[in-house]
Amino acid sequence: MLCLKVPKTKGEKVRNKLLEEDLLEKRGRITSDEEFLYFPIKKVPSEDMDFEVVEKEVEMRENKFSDYREAVEIPSGFKEKLPSSYDIIGDIAIIKIPDELKDHKNEIGDAILRTHNNVNSVLEDHGVIGEFRIRDVETIAGIDKKTTIHKEYGIELEVDITSTYFSPRLATERWRVVKKTQPKEKVLDMFAGVGPYSILIAKNVDVDRIYCIDINPQAIALLKKNAERNNVVDIIDPHLGDAKRLAPMFKADRIIMNLPHSSFEFLESALKAAKRECTIHYYDMVDEEEQETRVERVKQKIIDYGFEPKIIEQRDVRSYSAYTIHKALDIEVRR
Repeated sequence: MLCLKVPKTKGEKVRNKLLEEDLLEKRGRITSDEEFLYFPIKKVPSEDMDFEVVEKEVEMRENKFSDYREAVEIPSGFKEKLPSSYDIIGDIAIIKIPDELKDHKNEIGDAILRTHNNVNSVLEDHGVIGEFRIRDVETIAGIDKKTTIHKEYGIELEVDITSTYFSPRLATERWRVVKKTQPKEKVLDMFAGVGPYSILIAKNVDVDRIYCIDINPQAIALLKKNAERNNVVDIIDPHLGDAKRLAPMFKADRIIMNLPHSSFEFLESALKAAKRECTIHYYDMVDEEEQETRVERVKQKIIDYGFEPKIIEQRDVRSYSAYTIHKALDIEVRR
C-alpha cells in the first residue's frame, strides 16, 4: 500500500493534514521505525506535502463497523462500560467518557474515527460550563478542531463547539416546529443560538420575519454568517442581548422558547411579545413525577398574565437523565 514516510517529529501535524484533505486510509495501521512514521494513504498527496511516498505492507483493520464499541481496542472487561451514544456535529464527534475509561479515551476516539468516514475529529465532553452553557471539550483523536459545518434538513450551519451551544439531537424537534409554522407569520426565536430553528424555518416557510435573540455575541455572529450561508438574510433579524429585555420589543404570531433549564423565568417576557393570538413552543426539563404539576404551573402563569392557554400538543423530546425529561409544550394563547 502507498504510505507517506514522515519524520516522527512531524507526525501529528502531517496526520492532521492528511485527515483534513481526506487522504489518510483510516483502516490501515500506522507503522514506524526508529526515525519515521508510515501513514497509509488513499492517493499521492499534492506537491505542498513534500514527503516521500513509499510502498509498504500495511495491516488493515476489519471493514467498517456499525458500532464503534465493536472496533475499540481496549481490554474486554471495560467494553461493557462504553457509552452507547455520542453527538456528531458536522465532522466532529463529541462523547462523554466515564471516569473508569479515561485511560482509554484515545482508543475510544480512534474507534469512532474508524467507524465514521465523515468524522475527522473526536472530542471528549467534560460537561457544560458558564453563562452560555458551552461544552468544555478536549480533542482525543483526529484533527484538533472545534469549528465545523453541520448539515440538517437541507441547511448548513457553522458551529463553534467552544463558544456556542448546539445539539444535533433536536433535529427532529426543530423540523416538527417548521411543519407547524404558517406562511406570513412573524416568529420570535428567544434563544436563537447559531440559528437552527430560525434558519430552518426561513428556508422552508414563507414567513414575514424572524426576530432572533441571543445573549451570546459569538452565537449572534455565527447566526449572521449562517443567514448569509443559507440565503435568508432578508428574513432573519438578529438581536444581541437578554431576551427578558428584548422580547417585549416585538410582536409575534409564533414564539420559540428553547431554553429548557430556564424557560419559565422568561415566560412573562414571551407573553409581552405575543399577539392577541399566538403559538408558543415552550421547552422544559421536568422530573417524571412532576409533569402534570409543571404543565399546570405554566398554564396558570399564562392565565395570570391575561391570556387563555390551550395545550395543543405535548411530547417528550428526549430523556435528559434517568428521571428527567426534556419536554415540549405547544401552547396556543389568546388574550
